[in-house]
Amino acid sequence: MSGDITKQTTLLTSHKGVDLHAATALHVMQDRLEQGDRLAALCRCELHTFWGEPAGVNMERLLDTGRFYNPNKHHYGHFETTSSAPAWFDAPTAGHDLESSWPGELKGSDLGAAAVAGPAFYDRLLGGPAASGQTAVDVVSFPLGQAGPVLSGVLWRLLLTGDPASAVAAGRTLAVARHRKEGLLVNPHMESWLTAAR
Repeated sequence: MSGDITKQTTLLTSHKGVDLHAATALHVMQDRLEQGDRLAALCRCELHTFWGEPAGVNMERLLDTGRFYNPNKHHYGHFETTSSAPAWFDAPTAGHDLESSWPGELKGSDLGAAAVAGPAFYDRLLGGPAASGQTAVDVVSFPLGQAGPVLSGVLWRLLLTGDPASAVAAGRTLAVARHRKEGLLVNPHMESWLTAAR
């Protein structure tokens, strides 16, 4: 509920090899969509997140359940943050800003001591930091109607060239499907989404 400070726990997983979904989407977006010429790279993580301490749900359980993490094909990061914002499935989120503190502090990874704490590891899961002249725009999307306690979705990172001030608008144009030349990653009739420039 809004106003109360709640812990949000997030598992992000990224592919160890080539992510064919992201690679294919990148080419389609560059070739066919408005603002596609600004898109330098596209990466994604699968995300699974929950709020508070729901019965029977914890990070160890998510990591042990093959549905959320496959050690043969994924690297993972376990993050925690606190917020007074409501859980994403409890409030309208479509098009809202993703909190700048999300996903929070790194608590664990399959890479152990090799994992660099904080934003550097978050960037690593998403293909590395933005290069000079690029702005990272993160888009979290998830299907509408999930009841929880674990909310699952996708975290997309779009690396955009050009004016940083217009990067978020360009990222939304590329991500959210509005017509045949706009958007590929989010269906606004079936999914909710949040965005942030990093």
